[in-house]
Amino acid sequence: MQITVTLALTVIYVGLSLALGGVHANNGPWWFFLPCIVSVCAFVVAKVILDKLPLPWLNEQGYSSPPRRVHLSWRAAVRLPAYAPFLLILWHFLSILRMHFDIDGVLYFVIMLVLGIMIIIAHRRWREIRLLRSGEVAMAFIESRENTAEWQDDRIYYHFITTGGTTVSGRALYTGYDVLEGGSVPVFYDAKYPRDHVVACASWFEAD
Repeated sequence: MQITVTLALTVIYVGLSLALGGVHANNGPWWFFLPCIVSVCAFVVAKVILDKLPLPWLNEQGYSSPPRRVHLSWRAAVRLPAYAPFLLILWHFLSILRMHFDIDGVLYFVIMLVLGIMIIIAHRRWREIRLLRSGEVAMAFIESRENTAEWQDDRIYYHFITTGGTTVSGRALYTGYDVLEGGSVPVFYDAKYPRDHVVACASWFEAD
């Protein structure tokens, strides 16, 4: 269901940008501003939705034994599509440059850079899925919360104790979860190497 919502919102935001004229590179500066406006509105919509979503672990009786079922979180489902219109800006920027310059070499570099970024993102997301599916679970205590810029996720500092009694500290950005200093949040970790872990509020996914 979450993936369906993500794809639907992506189509809506990109389609809206195109319908309003964001596809036309000769449409003055609107090829740049229209996708930005759509993205800003999409982030506002996402913020309104996120504020109404409860913290999933507060309603859980506990996580099941590994392997657990892992799925995309609702927070990621409504936040990720808001970035899609920015791809139109990159596309038209390269199109404008190509009309005036020979940028085949630059285009090749951009493609390779995008592929590299996608590989890194995929690797990190697979790590999250692996830990949520098969890792041990503990409750991390949030020691402090660092406020950053308005458009960025804030950072939390935390620690948790493994089943073996080892204390592990860490920090992470929390993505759309209203977690508070002094509170707690589930953390999934590798029993053999606890420093390899992910807190629930910093993951794109949720475990059942």
